[in-house]
Amino acid sequence: MNVAQLKTTAAQRLAPVQQWYESREPREQRVLQVLALVMALVLLYWLLWAPSMAAREKARQRYIANTQTLEWISDNAEAVRAATRGSDRNAPPGNWVSNVSRSADQYGLTLKGFSPQGNQSVRIQLENQPAAQTVLWLQSMVSQGLELASIEMSPGDKPGTSTLRATLQQ
Repeated sequence: MNVAQLKTTAAQRLAPVQQWYESREPREQRVLQVLALVMALVLLYWLLWAPSMAAREKARQRYIANTQTLEWISDNAEAVRAATRGSDRNAPPGNWVSNVSRSADQYGLTLKGFSPQGNQSVRIQLENQPAAQTVLWLQSMVSQGLELASIEMSPGDKPGTSTLRATLQQ
């Protein structure tokens, strides 16, 4: 079908509607015109404006989340660099237990409990320490060749803090 045929077909199908409209009084025609305009505006709102505003809000929320992630990365960049450097890897193997305590200090964490269990494992406990720093510290311990034999992590008393009980082993 070409364009001329489409126009002809559309005109034929709309002819009864046009005859009905023209049979109305001028006052009714104005009411129908206003009604058609209102319907067109409502359709524009529902089909264009509302979805674009929803997409804009979703994009704004993603932007805020990404900005917060970037801020966290920037704030913790030095801790991440320290974890990737693995500065304690060159320490003597027999001294690994004291390195666990020293590395916790480097991450700004305070060990509440620290009890070596032989020469192969150590039980640690942290209370109300920054959760992000705790996770980074644990990651650095694993990257240094230690294993997490057991771990129990729960929210701390303040937002952004955690309580940790874990066993690290060689």
